[in-house]
Amino acid sequence: MPIEFSDWPAGRRPRWAGRKVFKDAVDEAGQHWPPGWVKGKGYIDPTAADELRYRFDRWALESVENRTASKRYRVQCIRALEMYMFPTFGNCYVRSAERFSRATIGAWVNKMLKTKVKRGSKIKDMSPETLRRLHGLLSSVLKEAVVAEPPLRHRNPCDLTRLPSNDDWGISDDESSDDMEFMTPEEVAGLVQCFPRPSDRMLVRTAYGSGLRWGEISALAARHARNPPPGEYELRVTRAWKRVPGEEWYLGPPKSKAGRRTVEFTAGLWQELLDYGLATLGKDALLFHDGSGGRLPCSTFYDRWMAGVAEAKKRGVLPEWKFPTFHDLRHSHVAALLSDRHSLTYVQRRLGHESIKTTSDRYGHLLETAHTAALVTIDRVMGFTPPARAVSAGSDRGRDGGRAMYVADFGSHPVAFWDWEDAEGTAERWVRECGGSVHVEQMTSDEWISAFGDGASADSALKSVRTQRPHRAWVWEAGPAVYAPDGSEVVTNPSAAELRGSWRWDFEDLYTEELAHPAVERRTGPQAQTVARAWGRDENSVRETFAEARADALRICSLKPEAGTVREVAQSVA
Repeated sequence: MPIEFSDWPAGRRPRWAGRKVFKDAVDEAGQHWPPGWVKGKGYIDPTAADELRYRFDRWALESVENRTASKRYRVQCIRALEMYMFPTFGNCYVRSAERFSRATIGAWVNKMLKTKVKRGSKIKDMSPETLRRLHGLLSSVLKEAVVAEPPLRHRNPCDLTRLPSNDDWGISDDESSDDMEFMTPEEVAGLVQCFPRPSDRMLVRTAYGSGLRWGEISALAARHARNPPPGEYELRVTRAWKRVPGEEWYLGPPKSKAGRRTVEFTAGLWQELLDYGLATLGKDALLFHDGSGGRLPCSTFYDRWMAGVAEAKKRGVLPEWKFPTFHDLRHSHVAALLSDRHSLTYVQRRLGHESIKTTSDRYGHLLETAHTAALVTIDRVMGFTPPARAVSAGSDRGRDGGRAMYVADFGSHPVAFWDWEDAEGTAERWVRECGGSVHVEQMTSDEWISAFGDGASADSALKSVRTQRPHRAWVWEAGPAVYAPDGSEVVTNPSAAELRGSWRWDFEDLYTEELAHPAVERRTGPQAQTVARAWGRDENSVRETFAEARADALRICSLKPEAGTVREVAQSVA
């Protein structure tokens, strides 16, 4: 039995025992003086050893271990901490404003941008997307120090960091310039024909027709493909292949709660699955397997995928400058849906995203840039009979001989269109996403001028009539923050100061193309309150602009000016 130091009588421990204790303390402190140790004096604070729990490496590991998440997630977080954060911050104490500041976090970000990582089969610089994930992990660990009881820090320095955008990193000549590679319907159809195995062709078409992830589609059993009522066909996503690093693969729940979903697909794809042999499979048999009924490893299919892509380029059905991955079938699936004006909410639920923000951040740009002529709905993409085109209601001439137009009433926003399909399509999308109902009324140009012209000339009044569907943008908003004349904050809504985002149509308030727009004004009346808010397209810019707007509002309160805008007051201060 080993002898513990505590077993020695007081005052009779050998000198080597004290040296061993000190060595262990130095090792524990990462080859630094142990907490509470002063050179030449020894330990002057016996309780200082307790401070070790506030060292970043210990604090971070405890933070991750206590999270209510899957074991796989925790293992990935620990690996990220050990690889990218502990070398820089491991021996720093979370309480230290010197070790954890805007400057040190910024230096770490710049260091990470120069770090080489493996992306695909190549070694490249770390991408901004990976950096954002690491920064988010670091921020979450430090946030726990801010909200600890009692607080260990006054604020989280990660909130002050501006991260690079996705287009801030270069590419080589032999790779795609996008994080996502979108393929047109013709390109997907041509690519499918480049796979010699029928099972591979069926796998690619099913992936494109459903938008499922690799882990989800490779976990589908025969019982998950079904047609409950006649004429309806669906894939039930209830599981996915998972693996904790160092352990075996197993079937577990999908990526998130929203990942457990039902994905509808077309009658044409159902018939292809039947021809593939769906009806002959046992209910628990995998639809796509390794040839012997087991899990189909992504690495095994990868070689066949790359061979298919190479053959597609050789045949001229895929451009040389495109480098699609299997996951790009999912991205191209989304492009087809959004190009045909399906709502982002519908796409979110179909893909199994937990948050609409994930969908908007990744695919929101397609709402404005996808070309209807090149991308069509899934049914037509896969070569099935397209639905008949809607016939326009009404004629080109109005009842009184004036030109016909169509007015959609979005509550306090009447919007006029020259084309009936634009009016109906916009109204339908609004109802799907916002609920309620939208009434579309036909009227003449003369009636529009009379009702909404506000005394303007006919030409001016008709300039507001739209020739295309309205634009939308994801707008971040913060505020309003309300201040009394003495500078104290009037809390009308505790969550008003939190940053929040939503889709805004170009006919709605707060729609903007700017990165950030401030607004500060002093309200008239006996209370004479000053209100600050900010909104815009860029999350970090809005956060910074809101902070500046609040500072301007407090400056107005200190001057006690008459009612006016912040810009007027700012000029008087200058």
